[in-house]
Amino acid sequence: MKKNIICAGVIVLILAASAAFIALRNSGEDKQRWAYVYSDDVLVNTISLNDVAEPYTFTVETADGGYNVVSVKNGEIGISEASCPDLVCVHTGYIHSSALPVVCLPNKLVIRIGGAPEDDGVDAVAK
Repeated sequence: MKKNIICAGVIVLILAASAAFIALRNSGEDKQRWAYVYSDDVLVNTISLNDVAEPYTFTVETADGGYNVVSVKNGEIGISEASCPDLVCVHTGYIHSSALPVVCLPNKLVIRIGGAPEDDGVDAVAK
């Protein structure tokens, strides 16, 4: 009986710690988010996702004739059409956080979300 109470207490503590971590992690979600679109390791577009009034698309073309149609909505970005054979980038869908980038390997396109452009990307620990 005593073991069951201790196990239940440990489980409750783990759940409470997990909920607190998630709450703290998501508390910064309202900050400005920027999307960075790279083609063949070259930054081709920087977009403030919080400032998108109307959804729009633009096309990124590669030197060998490939293309990706990038769709932008308020707070989200994704690839809606591509010339690559597997379409993994299209099936990734829209992203709204830095947790997972959109990548099209055949067309060498990467879309990632991060902070403001003037952010040097170096955190306090690295400094």
